[in-house]
Amino acid sequence: MLKKKKKEIQTKFRQELGLLIDQPRPGGSGTTNDGNTARRFFSNPDVSSSITGVDKNIIVRFKVILEVISSGEKIKGVEFNNYAFETAQLFISKYPWFYLPASVHKILIHGTQIVENAILPIGLLSEEAQEARNKDMKRFRENNTRKISRKHTMEDLFNNLLISSDPLISSRRKISNKKSTTLCDEAKLLVCIVGENKEDFYINEENSEDEFMEYE
Repeated sequence: MLKKKKKEIQTKFRQELGLLIDQPRPGGSGTTNDGNTARRFFSNPDVSSSITGVDKNIIVRFKVILEVISSGEKIKGVEFNNYAFETAQLFISKYPWFYLPASVHKILIHGTQIVENAILPIGLLSEEAQEARNKDMKRFRENNTRKISRKHTMEDLFNNLLISSDPLISSRRKISNKKSTTLCDEAKLLVCIVGENKEDFYINEENSEDEFMEYE
């Protein structure tokens, strides 16, 4: 019964949104459940709700929370706490039989404590920068290192990483335009935007693909 229902949901997502849900990737590099899939899921709450049967308001509220904690801006503690707690209450009232996953509980119940005690905004603590360097490491190792010994390979790799991260060199690098979208109106009310027009505030869509899974 569960397998049949899962297959039905996967088929509908593929037909209506072109999404591959919980499918293994070729080469054994995980599944299709990544940040890009999550973004498209939450960007279409009506369709996602009709397919999964999950209450639309819950999907929308989780979308707002994920946008806020991924924005990289300082979060308003009181407002975020109220919004997260109301979301938790709605979740429990709709689905009392389902236990909150630990990661969801951490964000909804203790998220404000983490936000208020973090030195940097929580959105700046993602693994985006670290994962972005994986491509550089692979390229440097293949094209810019000596292969005569492991020691020389690691030495050349380390030197290339130091050079590419030098502030002067980085400042002269051509910056590519990143695809961005504006925060939704509800999310704008939960962040502190100093000296900026709220209508012009953006959230980067090209964060690491596991961004929405990293708070587990």
